[in-house]
Amino acid sequence: MQQLQQGYARATIDTRALIDKVLARYSGEFSVFRELLQNSDDAGCDAAEIHFETAEFLGRSPEVTMEPEQHVLSVLETTNVVQWTFKNHGQPFAERDWHRLPKIALGNPDPRKVGAFGVGFYSLFSVTEKPYVSSGDKEMEFSWDDDDQLCYRFGDRPETATRDLWTTFKMTLREPALTPPVSDLMEFLATSITFMAHLRGVAVFFDRHLVGRINKFLGQSRDIPIPEELERRSPRQNMMVKSVQQHPITIEAGIMVQRHDPVWTQKMKMDLTAFTAEVDVTVDKKLSQEINRCTKKNPPSRLKYSLIYTGKDGHDQGRLNEQQHSSKFPFVFRGLTADLDGATHTRVFIGHATAQTTGVGGHMASHFIPTVERESLDLADRNIAIWNEELLYVGGFLCRVVYESEVSKIQSSWEEGATGKPPSYPSGGLQDKRFIHLLKFFTFHRSTPSPKVTEILAKSFCGCSDLPLKFLSRVGVRSAPEVRAFDRVVAKFVKSIPMLSEDVMEHCARFVATLPNHPKVCEMTALDVREDLRDNTLDVEELVACLRWWITARQKYSTSDTPKLLVAATLRGPGGPIHLSSVKHFIDPEILAVHVPPGGPLPPSVLPLDIGARFNRKELASFGWEEFTVVSWLRHITCRDVMLADENHDLTRSVNWASLVLRTLRCVWSQLSKHVQDDLRKVLRDKPCIPTSQGLHRPECSYLPIAENPLLRHLELPVVSHHPEFEVDKDMAIFLVYIGVCENPPVQSVLNQMLSTGDWAVSNLLDYLVQRMSSLTSDDISALTVSEIFIEETSRSIETTNARHRAAELYPPTDIFRRLRLPVIEWSGNPAWDDTSTTAQLLYRLGLNRFPPLPKIVELCSSEDDKVQQTAFRYLCEKLCSQYLHYQPEEFRDMEFIPAENGGRTCLKKLGEVYSDTRWKVLGFSVVQDQYLSAPLHQLGVMQNPPTSKVLNLLEQNPPPNEVTAARWFEALLDHLACFSPSDHIKLSRLPIVPTTSSSTPRWLPPTKCYLDQSSKPALHAKLFVFVDFGTKANRFLSTCGLKTEVSVDDIAEALTENPERFLQLAGGYDSFLVELRRLAYQNQAISNPTLHKMSCERTLLGVRRKKTEGQIGWDYEYLFRTYREVIIVDDVSDYELFSDCLFVVPREEVLERFYASLGCRYLSEVVKERYNDFCEVQNTEACDNLRSLILNRLPLFIQNYTDGKPRVTIPSSPDHLKVKACESILVSKTLELGNVERETENFGFPNSTCMKSPHLSVDLLFGTNKMNATVLLGTILSADLNFLERRGVLVDQISRQRKDGGGMESKARQNRSGISSLTANSPQRSTPDPQLDSQLNCERLPGGSAASLQFPSFPQSADRVLLGIPEASNVLSDNSSDMIRTSSQVISPNYIRNNVKQAIEACTSWAGRKSAIRMDTSQFLRSGFCKVSADRAQCLRHVGEFVLVVSTVIHERTRRCAKCSSLRE
Repeated sequence: MQQLQQGYARATIDTRALIDKVLARYSGEFSVFRELLQNSDDAGCDAAEIHFETAEFLGRSPEVTMEPEQHVLSVLETTNVVQWTFKNHGQPFAERDWHRLPKIALGNPDPRKVGAFGVGFYSLFSVTEKPYVSSGDKEMEFSWDDDDQLCYRFGDRPETATRDLWTTFKMTLREPALTPPVSDLMEFLATSITFMAHLRGVAVFFDRHLVGRINKFLGQSRDIPIPEELERRSPRQNMMVKSVQQHPITIEAGIMVQRHDPVWTQKMKMDLTAFTAEVDVTVDKKLSQEINRCTKKNPPSRLKYSLIYTGKDGHDQGRLNEQQHSSKFPFVFRGLTADLDGATHTRVFIGHATAQTTGVGGHMASHFIPTVERESLDLADRNIAIWNEELLYVGGFLCRVVYESEVSKIQSSWEEGATGKPPSYPSGGLQDKRFIHLLKFFTFHRSTPSPKVTEILAKSFCGCSDLPLKFLSRVGVRSAPEVRAFDRVVAKFVKSIPMLSEDVMEHCARFVATLPNHPKVCEMTALDVREDLRDNTLDVEELVACLRWWITARQKYSTSDTPKLLVAATLRGPGGPIHLSSVKHFIDPEILAVHVPPGGPLPPSVLPLDIGARFNRKELASFGWEEFTVVSWLRHITCRDVMLADENHDLTRSVNWASLVLRTLRCVWSQLSKHVQDDLRKVLRDKPCIPTSQGLHRPECSYLPIAENPLLRHLELPVVSHHPEFEVDKDMAIFLVYIGVCENPPVQSVLNQMLSTGDWAVSNLLDYLVQRMSSLTSDDISALTVSEIFIEETSRSIETTNARHRAAELYPPTDIFRRLRLPVIEWSGNPAWDDTSTTAQLLYRLGLNRFPPLPKIVELCSSEDDKVQQTAFRYLCEKLCSQYLHYQPEEFRDMEFIPAENGGRTCLKKLGEVYSDTRWKVLGFSVVQDQYLSAPLHQLGVMQNPPTSKVLNLLEQNPPPNEVTAARWFEALLDHLACFSPSDHIKLSRLPIVPTTSSSTPRWLPPTKCYLDQSSKPALHAKLFVFVDFGTKANRFLSTCGLKTEVSVDDIAEALTENPERFLQLAGGYDSFLVELRRLAYQNQAISNPTLHKMSCERTLLGVRRKKTEGQIGWDYEYLFRTYREVIIVDDVSDYELFSDCLFVVPREEVLERFYASLGCRYLSEVVKERYNDFCEVQNTEACDNLRSLILNRLPLFIQNYTDGKPRVTIPSSPDHLKVKACESILVSKTLELGNVERETENFGFPNSTCMKSPHLSVDLLFGTNKMNATVLLGTILSADLNFLERRGVLVDQISRQRKDGGGMESKARQNRSGISSLTANSPQRSTPDPQLDSQLNCERLPGGSAASLQFPSFPQSADRVLLGIPEASNVLSDNSSDMIRTSSQVISPNYIRNNVKQAIEACTSWAGRKSAIRMDTSQFLRSGFCKVSADRAQCLRHVGEFVLVVSTVIHERTRRCAKCSSLRE
C-alpha cells in the first residue's frame, strides 16, 4: 500500500460498487428520465426530447435518418431498441458543469436548483455501461476499466456543418430491450411536468417517429386573499408566507397508438388549478451551515410551495372525460386527478414525484430536502428534519387558505341563491356536493412511507388559526361551534337551527376525525329545539316528529324538561293554534281512538285524534297526559249540555248518532274489562238509544232482529232494525244482549203457533231453528228428530208428494244421491245445498243421513241398473278412505260387485275372480275394466296378479295354440317375471309351451329345447335344431326359461349322440360330416363330460374300413358308427397295410386322431403284437462298420428333423453304443388282437437286406412307430448324397466337424457326462415326463405318442447335443458357450409351433403362481409362422422358473437360412 506523509494512506473507493448501491435505492421504472428532466429544468430548459433507437436506425446514413417518412414505423410492443437518447434545449454546460459531471456527490451549489447530492446523473448507469454527454462544442464519454473504476474522456466535439444547440445524453443499453409502454411513459411525463419551473414540453420519438408529446400551458394567476386570523410564520420562525396565488394549468397530450394501418394519434387535455405560496426564508447561521454540510448548498432565501386543487366541477369533468375516454387509447392524466378515496397516489414533488404521499387529495411541490435516492423526505436527520417540517407547516397553511377560500365561494353562492327566498335550505343539494368534495379533498389520510407528513400537515391546517373551522349547514356557512350534527328526526320539524345535512354529516365526521384537537360538532340539545319551537308553529306531521324525537331523547334530560317542551310547542290547528300545555288527556290509540266517530264532541283538554293515533298508550302517558276512557267518552256525549247543544249528537234523538255510538261500543266491547262493561251498561240504562222497528227504545224493551221471521209476523214487537251505520252481527247481538236487549221468543211458542195455524213452510222453520240453534235444548232436538215434518223430493216418487218424513229417512239434496235413486229432502226454493252451512249442520243434528251405509252402497254396486251400479261403484271408490274406513273385503267376497271384462264382455265378478293388471287379459283372465283402474282396487281387495299356480296350470293345460298367441302370452309373462319363484322357473323351463311349425302337425317344445333364431346360421344347425323368434320381449321371457341364444359345441355333440345316422344324412355326406367332426375335435374342451362319455360308449364314432373288391383296382370304403373300442388309430403304416380290411380306423387326420384318442380309442401299435426272428448271420465286418459309421454320422440329422415323437431308446453317440450285424433275412410275425379274435398274418422277410434297406425298422426301433413320413425321411438321410442334403437345407457341416473331433468327442463325453446329465435328462427320464407336470401344462399329446408324452420335441442326451450343435464337453449354461450354439433348419408345422409356444407361455404364466418374463422378440411368433431373432439372443438365457421358452435363430455359415422355433424342456 502506498503511504503518504505521516504514515497515512489514501482511502480508495470502489466506484462501481458505490454507484450500484446508490442505484439500488432508486425505485420506479423511469428514474433515469426523472433525473434528466430535473437537470433540464434546472438548466432553464423549456423543451426536451426522448428518443428510443433501434440498431437498424442507428446504422442508417445521416441523410436517410433525417427522412423518417420514408420508413415504416415498427411495432413498438415487439421491436427491441439498443439506445436511449435524451435531449434538452436548455443552457449548454458551462465549464463548472463539466467539472462537476464526473465527480460523484458534487451537486449543483445553486440554492434555487433542485439537484443537491450530485448523484442524479449516475442513474444512467442503471441502463448503460458507457453514457455519452454532449453540450455545446464539448463532449464527455464514460467507461469502466479492468479494475471497475470509472473513467471518462472529455474533449471537443467533431466539426459539423450545423451547430447542435441541444444538450444530449446517449445511453447504449447493456442489451437490447423493448421500448417502455408509451402510455405509461406519457402518464409519468404528464405528472412530472406539472411542477417544473421552466420545462413546458417533452416529445417522445421512436427512430425519429413522434409517438408522444406532452405540453404545459400556464394561465393568468390571481392573488388569493389570506384571512388575517391565519398565522403566516412557521413555528420556528424560519419561513413566512408572503402571498398565495392561484393560476390555472392546462396540460395537453398526444399519444400515438398503432392500430395496424394507419397510425392513430389520440389527443387529450387536462385542466388543473395550482395554488402557490410565496415564502420568505430566514434561517439562523447554524441551521444554514448544517444544511450546507448535507446538501453542499445554502438554503434559498425565497421559495414556492404549490398545491394542485381540483374543484367539484373540474373533478367531475375529469372523471367524465376518463369514463368517456376510448378504451383503445390510454388515459395519461390518471395520476393528476384528485384522490378523494384515500389519497394513495397523491405525491410530494421535489421537482419530480417522490414515493411520499401527501395524505390529502392533491399533489404538493416545494423545495424539500429528500433522501439521497429522492424517494422520500428526509425526516431522520435532525437539521434537515427542521427544514422539512417547517416547509410542511407551509403546506398545511396553504391547505387552510384554499379551504377558507372555497368555503367563502360556497357561502357566496348560498347567499346569492337565498336572495328573495325563504330561509328553507336554498340550493342545498348543489352546495352540499361542493362542500362534500372540499371535505373529502382535505381529509387527512395516513401518508406513506412516513405518516409524519400527514400529522404535520393536519396540525398546521388546524393550528395556523385560533378561529374554528367553518362548515356548511342547512341555513348557510357557520362556524363549527354554531353547527349542530344532523338528526334525521329533528330535521323534520326544526327550521332555523344551523344543522348539517345528512350527506355532509357523514363526510364531515371523517374530516374532523383526522384533525388534531378537532373541533367538535355538537349534537342537537333540548334547548336548541325549544328555542326553535318558540319561533315557529308546527303542523300535525311536524308535531308528531317533535314528540317522537322527545320520546327518544328525553332519557338524556331531566323530567322537568318535558313540561318546558310542551309549553314551547304550538300546533297549527284548523280552528286556531293549540298550545300543548293545555292538553291533559289522550284517547287510547289502540282501543277507542280507532273507532270513535270523527267529528264527535270531545273536550278541549283531549289530544287531537290524528296526533294521538301515531303513538301508543305508554308513549302518550309519558308526557303526563291521562287516558280519556270509554266510560268518560260515553258520559261526555250523554251529558245533558252536550246532548242539548247539538241534536245530531244526541243519541236519544238521532238514530244515526245512536247507531254510530252503539257500533263504537260494540267494536271496543271485547277489549274492556267486566267492570268497565258494567259501568257502560249503567250509563245506557233507561236511555232510549236502541234503533228498532218502532223507533228508539230502551234496551230492555227491544228484541233482536231474529224476531222478524215470518213465523212471528203476528207478534208486534220492537225488533232491532237494520241501519247503514248499524249492523246486527254476532258481536253486536252479544253486546245488545249484555246491555239488556231481549233475545228471540221461546221456541215452544213458535211451535204452538205452527200447530195452531198450519200455515208454515219448512224453510221458515229451518231459518228459525238455525237462529235459535245455540239455545235449543235437548228436549227440543228430540221432538224435532221424531217428528215427520220434512218432505221427499218429488222427482223420485210422485205418489208420495205430500207425505212427510223424519230426517233420518232422507238424504241431502245432492246430485250423487239423486243418481243413486236415494230419497233426498225437498230443497226447492232454498239456496244451494252446502254441507258446511248452519242449516245443514242442524239437519244432520236432527238425523239427516250424510251418506249411505256401507252395506247399502255395496248393494247398489251390484245393482242391475248399469247407471246406478256405475255411480255406486265410483262413489264407493271415492269415499273408501274417508267414509268407509271400516270396509273389510272378507265381508263381501260372495257379492258380485267388481266391474270386470273378459273376452271383450263386461260383467260383475267376485273378489278373487278378477285382477287389476290388465296384461293378464291376453291369457284369458278377468281383469278390472279400464275406466276403474285408477280406483283403490287394492283396498277393495282386488289382487293385482293371479297366483302363479293358476298361471302354470293354464300353460300346462292350455299352451298357446299358435305363434302369434304365444308371442302375446310371453310378452305379458315377461312383465311378471318377479312373480315366479325359482321352482316356478324350473317348471316353466320343462313345460312344452313353445309352439313350433317345423312339421305338418303342431307340436310344443320346452324352452330348453329351442334356440333363438338369428339372422344367419349354418344350414346344418337349421336342420338339426328348432329356432324360434317371437319378438324382443317374448324372447327375453323364453331366455329366462332356458331358451338358448346360440348352438354350442356341446349341443352339436349331443345331437350327434342322439342319432348319428341322421346327423350324417343332414350333414350331406362323409366330407361335410368330417367338417363338423373337426369342429368338435378342435373345440372338445367345450363338450361336457357326460356328452363325451356317451360319444365314447355309444355307437357315435365314425370308423372307416377299406376293402378290396375283386376285379377293381382301387379300394372300397365302408363308413359305420362304432364305439371307442371298435375304432383304431393308425400309427403304423405297415401294420395298417396288413390289416386294413379288418379294421375300422379313424379318418387319417391328426386332429381327429387326437380327439378319438381322448375318447379312449387305441392306437394300432397297441393291438398288434409282433415278433422278430433272424437267421443266417453273415460275417461282413467292413460293410457293418461302414453302415455303423453312416448311422452314427447321419442319425442326429434325422433326429433333428423328426418332430413327431421322442426316441424310446438312447441315441448312440459312439461306435461302442451301436452294433450292426449282417444277415441273409429277417422274419417278422404280427398278430392283430381285437376283443376275443386273434389273427396271425403270414410271415415275411427281407433276404439279403440290411437296416440300410429297411429304414422303417430303424424308425420302429427308435420311436415305436412306423409312420410313412418318418420312414421316408430316415431313408433319405441315410441314402442321399451330402450335397443333396445340403441343398435341402440340412446342416451337413456338423458331420465334418464331428469327424474332425474323432475319438476325442467320445472321451470328452465320458468326462462331462455327469455334468451334462444335470442339465439334460437321460433317455428314460426324457421319454417319460412327470405326469403331474403334464396335467399342469395341459399339453396335447403328439399323434402316436404315449399318454404321458408332451406336445413339444424332447430328445435323448446325445440327440440334444447334436441338435443344438453342442460338443459333449460344453456346458449349456456356460457364459463362454454362446458361439458354440447352433441349430439346423427344421420343417415343423406352423400350427404345431404356435400351439407349443402358446401353451409354453401359459405354463410360464401360471406355473407355481409366478410370472415369467418372455422376451418381446418372441411375441410376433403368435402372429406368424416364422420368428426372426438375432443370433446373440442365445446367450441371454436365464432361469425364470420351472420351464424356459428358448427362441433362437441361427444363421447358417453358407446358406444363411433361418431355423424354425422349437420348444425345449429344461
